Amino acid sequence: MSTSSLWQHASFRRLYASTISFSLGTQIYQLAMPLILYQLTQSAGVMTGMRAVELLPNLLLAMFIGVWVDRIDRGRWARFAIVGIVVLTGMQAVLLENGARALSFFFITAFLLMTLHYVYAICRMGMLKEMLPEQLLLPATGHLTVLNQVFSILGPALAGAVISIRMDLGLWLPMLAMLLAAWLLRDLQLPVRKPDADGFWNEWRDGWRVLVANKPLWHLAWLVVIINGSAGVVDVLFLFRARDQLQLSAAEVGLMYGVAGIGGVIGGLVASRLRQHFGLGRLLALELGVEACSMLLLAWGNSIPLLLLALAINSFCTVIGNVCVWGYRQESTDSRYIGRISGLTGSLFKLLMPVSLVLSGALVGDLPLAWILSACAATHFLLVVGTRVSAVYGVE
Repeated sequence: MSTSSLWQHASFRRLYASTISFSLGTQIYQLAMPLILYQLTQSAGVMTGMRAVELLPNLLLAMFIGVWVDRIDRGRWARFAIVGIVVLTGMQAVLLENGARALSFFFITAFLLMTLHYVYAICRMGMLKEMLPEQLLLPATGHLTVLNQVFSILGPALAGAVISIRMDLGLWLPMLAMLLAAWLLRDLQLPVRKPDADGFWNEWRDGWRVLVANKPLWHLAWLVVIINGSAGVVDVLFLFRARDQLQLSAAEVGLMYGVAGIGGVIGGLVASRLRQHFGLGRLLALELGVEACSMLLLAWGNSIPLLLLALAINSFCTVIGNVCVWGYRQESTDSRYIGRISGLTGSLFKLLMPVSLVLSGALVGDLPLAWILSACAATHFLLVVGTRVSAVYGVE
């Protein structure tokens, strides 16, 4: 089936339009909040602590959210989740004038915001599975990932610029973008589903049974646990290194991340073709090795051109890995279980990240940043070996 037929699906076009606005708001917020925290506290511990709190909903609640999403109208609850994000982001913007005194409020709302983000994310995965045939799932995942990367170019650059003017604009702009995303999801036409009626906990256990029975996906989930734990530390600590050690301004950091995001766009565009050429397992092992090299450049590089290259390569590899993981999860899971499998794997994917972020934040005062970032690169090199010996490696 030609990927051009993807655009013949009216529901996908509506979802795609909504994702444009949602991705823009998300990308602005994701860079704006760490920069806001840095300006308020100048603390790497606070920045890594916030990122750890944002991951807790995935870790603690995702597996239960997934069961619930398999029972509900996914389109309606995707809109409800976005509206909740709008309200909480607006509250953060209003209370920003309290400065560091509002820090505890930011941590609480960060937990709630990411819970709603995850409700939306699982709903969107379920909607995608419902509206498209299997042959179009990987191309659709690639298109949505490219979209996210396009706004990872615009979002950081815009976030850095607006934070330099007024801090609260880094929150008001995402709020407006999210509001538009909710509006675009109105009247979304989805097939009528008949949810299982076995009881919540029976359905939860069924999700685990289906996941463990899918050996490649089960092995992949545990590889991603370590991948995310390592990559999450690099994301936060390099941002701190850019602001604290390299003394780059918020606008410069935003522009640098924006330009480097071009690598992610390219990765999303070529991911499907690379998978056809190498196979999923081999492609995953290859991108992990290249990503490890980019981490070493981020750890030791000092010139802006070199860091831009490293960030672009890192973004390229990350997107290819994400398309492979998310696409295979969609392909290999029946629509009846997609919420549960997305929730369970989502919890597993983030299992190590809070611990690694808090630990790395605590070690920043005792160890050079370059050493910590190099340790993350070494972890990725070991993951190449892990991928080679896992059931994932044989997946085409």
